[in-house]
Amino acid sequence: MPGGGSPEAASDSGHGPDPAGHGDDRIGTGGDDAATGRFGAGSQRHGHLRNAFANVDGDAVGRDKYVFLLGGARERLRPLSPVLRERIQNAYEEAPEYDEARVALAKQSIAVLRGADGLGKAATAVRLLLPCRGPVYHLDSGVDFASLADRLDTSASDGSGMGIESGAGFLLDRPADAANLRGEIFDRLQTALLGANAVMVVTVADTDVADSELLTGVVDLTRPPVLRGIVRRYLRWRFGVREAERMLADADVEALLAEHLDANATCGSAADLATALHDEYQSGEPDLGRVRDRMARKGVETFAIWADGLTEPFIRCFSLALAVLNGLPQEDITDAARMLERRLDAVRVPAGSQDPAVRYKPLPAHDPLALPMRKLLARLRARRVDAPGTGRCLEYQDPDYPRQVLAHAWSEYPIQELLLEWLGELVTDRSDEVRVYAAVALGGLLPTAFAYLSRRVLAGWAFHQDERFREAVACALSIGVGDAELRPQIDMLVAEWFADRNRPLGQATAARVYGLLPASGDAGQNIMRLARLSAVDSIKVAVAIGNGYTDLLADDYTLAPLVLGALRTGLLPPQTRPTCLLAFLIMATGLAIDGTQPEFDGYDGWPALLFLSELRPEVRDPLVLLWREALGQPFSHRQAQLTLRNWAALAETDSRLRDTFLDMVGALVHDDARSGRIIRRYAAEWTDRDELAPLPLTAWAVNRVLDREKV
Repeated sequence: MPGGGSPEAASDSGHGPDPAGHGDDRIGTGGDDAATGRFGAGSQRHGHLRNAFANVDGDAVGRDKYVFLLGGARERLRPLSPVLRERIQNAYEEAPEYDEARVALAKQSIAVLRGADGLGKAATAVRLLLPCRGPVYHLDSGVDFASLADRLDTSASDGSGMGIESGAGFLLDRPADAANLRGEIFDRLQTALLGANAVMVVTVADTDVADSELLTGVVDLTRPPVLRGIVRRYLRWRFGVREAERMLADADVEALLAEHLDANATCGSAADLATALHDEYQSGEPDLGRVRDRMARKGVETFAIWADGLTEPFIRCFSLALAVLNGLPQEDITDAARMLERRLDAVRVPAGSQDPAVRYKPLPAHDPLALPMRKLLARLRARRVDAPGTGRCLEYQDPDYPRQVLAHAWSEYPIQELLLEWLGELVTDRSDEVRVYAAVALGGLLPTAFAYLSRRVLAGWAFHQDERFREAVACALSIGVGDAELRPQIDMLVAEWFADRNRPLGQATAARVYGLLPASGDAGQNIMRLARLSAVDSIKVAVAIGNGYTDLLADDYTLAPLVLGALRTGLLPPQTRPTCLLAFLIMATGLAIDGTQPEFDGYDGWPALLFLSELRPEVRDPLVLLWREALGQPFSHRQAQLTLRNWAALAETDSRLRDTFLDMVGALVHDDARSGRIIRRYAAEWTDRDELAPLPLTAWAVNRVLDREKV
């Protein structure tokens, strides 16, 4: 079993998988301290997973992937590819009808670009949207026009409108539903866009407009831009004016342009030729014969030619590390590349003989000073990106490359076991982000090799003593369920783990999977499954349930009444009470509000459950009851004390948060003298002379509340 997942592999505690998962792991024996030890860990984990998902979904801007709606539902919006944005911004050759389209968009907030294929409609559409003050989104071509206007309408009375930013732009390129774009729907779209101060550009074929009422918004593109101008602008952007003009003056280059930019050429072929010329001249030894070959084999073969051209072992290792950790800090990616190189170096090849007894030679040693990072990134078609608070990160320029690079290595080279061992090593990394990204990369391989991976990896990792392997399985499967053909097989596999009473480690993995599965349609059922698992007396299962509930809420806060209601019900049977209280404390510690989202402006860093108790009255009662039980039970009071202090520490520096915290304390101790005595003792400890980080403001305010309640 690769990646530390074999029975012989060691976990952090010195033990490998335990198929039965038995041992003294009952709740309250001390193994639950770490589960409630880090505030905001659950929300942070959810953010890592959402960003990592971009690497298998072809979206380079993972953190902007979801726009949350007022009604609690979601609409997935794909930001415009930064690679496309950059290219159009710097190398766009203006279409003859560009000015007409710009005026139409300014007047009506929506423009329909109509024309034959090859005229550069998409490039012109992107150029029209670049001046937008807000983000630009690339809508799915399968969008339904009849419902799009309703979702864009921010004033919808039923709360179904998108909470889109003012000044946003939308690109809808060749919609499948173009024939249903009628005058009445066009007017509704226009009204919704005007109300949101947003704009939209739709591109359609020259035969797609089926309603004469649309003609006022249609701009016909009848002629392509100057095709040589497309090549010239791109080369000037990449090499500078002087070097580009020197290249274009070369007779061989001129012959190449004449050969490929004839009367039948398209804007796309001109762009491909410009890219091929740039890549060839950047290599240092230009060969126009290779450019001709490349132009003859476009599409998938173009990527394969590039990937196969990465012949040096370290560069291949770095390309794979970048594919898995795309968007993470340079240091993490470099470390991962070295890990893979060491594993690859352990593969020996015969030196002049087929006899295995003959000596073997290692792969050529890598000189870390041989290739500067800027040149390495150029070879990999990648770039540096400065991320505030993180440092310098690396990412592929093309958002499709992470998925393609990993799939190419898996399918074209006999290194499957080596890759899985490497991913297993990354799954145990000290960085939370690296672990999540490695697990998501494994999930991206599931549609290609589910049976193999299930047998070689999932079956072992799901029962591993080390929680990090079980977490990796859950993350991977949460990605795999996006494949409609895989979903039934994954559901069946997880159901087997869930129902096996003799293997609590598998039940813990099932709990993590149910917390990470897409919420739409399954949220209530998944909450019920987690509630049923609460009867298992295992600390590992209890922690997994708490993390599962945390992930469900991090994905959709509107589920809070359902989740807290399930925990409240679970307090009644004695056998489920310890698990439910630990799960509650894990949620109370793990969920923190992300104030960068517009709907949470001003609440950054708040405990999410406290925030929800202020926002939604139906959250208050179960929250108070759960706090009372957690403070009063011998198996949970230590974690409850730590969690309450975490909340109090946040209240110390935020007067608004402190007011909400005090309201909750008042409700908690009302007619409950026992809880009042417990909290008064805690407040005294917050200002003890030996306390390294005292909380005088919160402690004083809490005591005032207790005095007022006479407890």
